[in-house]
Amino acid sequence: MTRTTPDAPARDASSWHKLTHQKAPTEWRDGFPLGNGTLGVMVWGDGDPLAFTLDHADLWDLRNNRELADHPDYNYAGLRRAVAEGRFKELEEAVAVTDYPGSPHAPTKLYIGRVELDLGEADEYLCSLDLDTATVSGSLRTAGAEHEMRAFVHHDRDVFCLRVDNLPAGAGLRLVPMVETAEELQELGHPDATFSEEGDLRLMVQEIPEGPCYAVAFNTAGPDFFFAVAIADSPDVARAQARDLWSEAAETGFDALAEEHLASWREFWAASAVYLPEQRFEFLWYFGIYLLAASSRRGHLPPGLQGVWAMDGISPPWHGDYHNDMNVQEIFWPAGATGHIDLLDTWCDYMFDVMPAARDFTRDFFGTEGTFWPCANYPGYHTNVSLHWGAVKFGWGHTGWLAWLVWLRWRYTMDTTWLREIGYPLMVDFWKFYEANLEPGDDGYLHIPLSNSPEYRSDAAEAWCADPNMDIALIRRTCDWLIEFEQALGLDELTGAAQTVHDGVMPYHLTDEDVLCLWQDHPLDESHRHPSQLMAIHPAMDLTIDGDERTRRIIAASVTQFFSLGQYLWAGHTYAQLVSFAAVLGRAGWAYDSLLQYAEHWIRANGLYFNRDFKRSGATGFCLPEDEEGLAPFTMECTCGVTQGMCDMLVQGFNDVVRIFPAVPEHWHDVAFRDLVTEGAFRASAIRRDGETVWVRIIAGVDRQLRLKDPFAGAAVTVSGCETRREGENIIADLKEGEQVTLQREGISISLDEAADLVHRSDTSLLGLR
Repeated sequence: MTRTTPDAPARDASSWHKLTHQKAPTEWRDGFPLGNGTLGVMVWGDGDPLAFTLDHADLWDLRNNRELADHPDYNYAGLRRAVAEGRFKELEEAVAVTDYPGSPHAPTKLYIGRVELDLGEADEYLCSLDLDTATVSGSLRTAGAEHEMRAFVHHDRDVFCLRVDNLPAGAGLRLVPMVETAEELQELGHPDATFSEEGDLRLMVQEIPEGPCYAVAFNTAGPDFFFAVAIADSPDVARAQARDLWSEAAETGFDALAEEHLASWREFWAASAVYLPEQRFEFLWYFGIYLLAASSRRGHLPPGLQGVWAMDGISPPWHGDYHNDMNVQEIFWPAGATGHIDLLDTWCDYMFDVMPAARDFTRDFFGTEGTFWPCANYPGYHTNVSLHWGAVKFGWGHTGWLAWLVWLRWRYTMDTTWLREIGYPLMVDFWKFYEANLEPGDDGYLHIPLSNSPEYRSDAAEAWCADPNMDIALIRRTCDWLIEFEQALGLDELTGAAQTVHDGVMPYHLTDEDVLCLWQDHPLDESHRHPSQLMAIHPAMDLTIDGDERTRRIIAASVTQFFSLGQYLWAGHTYAQLVSFAAVLGRAGWAYDSLLQYAEHWIRANGLYFNRDFKRSGATGFCLPEDEEGLAPFTMECTCGVTQGMCDMLVQGFNDVVRIFPAVPEHWHDVAFRDLVTEGAFRASAIRRDGETVWVRIIAGVDRQLRLKDPFAGAAVTVSGCETRREGENIIADLKEGEQVTLQREGISISLDEAADLVHRSDTSLLGLR
């Protein structure tokens, strides 16, 4: 029985990737984010004024007071002594620094400032962010006139382009420097910005103490406005570069710039596509990769917690740093599956570039070789001296979880050139840290002497532990990944030693019921936002559903116990991570519910995530009183993580088996996707029609054998493109780079374009038997 018909009313597909406000976003947190990987703009305001908050990926104040790092116990041996003697809190106070909201004791992300354009308060407002074109457009009506607005950050130039028509006489446009937007930001002690005029051109130059300078060149007369941003080592150079950028943009003209911009975004979106029967989830898939692309570009600093959208008027939460205990990982997670591996390269390049600094810190703090990565750091591998949240900061798991990102970069491309030049050196140094610091015990195992299971017990002294299961999983997998890298490169330099560490590390701690613990004899005993004890299941994937009966029993028991503790202290990032977690277990209902919970409770009307349930639904304890909602911290990792979660619902490639629609909910009768990338560098496309897979195409990115778990449930199919054979439940094809195989259920003929239209007409009601 079909659930869609050719004459069913089609939903406007052109609006599926648009976010529309029918009321003016009077606060920054409800604005429209624009960006090109380096320059970011948040579009908000009601006309009185219109506001545009400007940010740039490379703007950081990196002053860092390292004097207290000279304390004799500010090293790993000192931490161990202090914890063992019950005086860690004393040590924490001894090296305490005032690092918030913004002092030179610790680095912090900066933004440029706020552009304000006075039109008068809007009585009517209708504007949209179109993800396909990375453009905000629409209209607003004031008492004096109706204004059409169009705004975009040029994809390939650091220029923000704005067109507003029917400007009232004397409409004032001004650029307010960052330190003037909030009193607390003045604590940074930056010098005043300097302004100058050159005819119709205005220039603002700002110096960052002990850092670079940035300049903004802009015009104040419309209807077309251009804001060009440049960063350099001196004010004169920054000013000259901004002036040149502005002149080139003004000479090109708004319409021609828009055509360039649209062409670049068309090329970007051509890499892959998904077609989902629920509009808000399709939008969220595109929104996650949009935010990553808008904030990440090779050759520039990678995005931190807020990307290129530092919150207007306050110091960036957590200084906007690189949080390595989930946030960084989720931000870059969807780059591979969506076919945009260059976005992940931004992070991998950064880690490679700061390896010397990471080695120096590891040598100073641990006294060993290798590279250790703390929970939080800043550009240049700057670290905050403070021991606040020290257990989380110095946990060993962050290093291995970053190694996982490097492994993903390899698995999605199978690029041996990159592996030899970037991936392998990084993995060697991750592994060397573990190999040098694990300690043999009387029981014959290698032990982690002091670490943490994030973020259990927060900053309490009892947050410290030995041998957490999270670290055990990531150490085992780091060994696996190093061995895999050497096999791919034809090397055998560290394989034997890595296997010895892998086999020697402490086994997983389990209860008598086979539940994974946090650490020995300590199962999770409270509802918690971080399922750290489950790292071996996901994302480390050391224990998978392909394992033996005991492995599957451990997975089932551990998941059941995690659920039994309740969800009241889960956060939005918990649900974002659990979409993928559930998907790799084949739990479609759980994956969908995690997606639903995230969408229902954890995002604002503009799709952004603020670490709080603004609805105060009672589903979670993470909410704020209404008068404090403006303090809720925006972070971007969950938006990206949810995109990856939906990729995992649609296609997977772990354990060298490609799985099509492995975790699609039953009521998604019609679904399709194009050119999603799996582990093994396969580009997969597929169509699901009336609850059955009817068409699959796989294109090899490298010479490689395809092992495709039969997505047709044994039904007869027509195969084209190459020869295939069956091995059990898998369809096998030996493919050369660029070669493809297409499988289509016999008796059914449908194209991706037709499927996309049918998906968007599909009935997703849960009522009534189908």
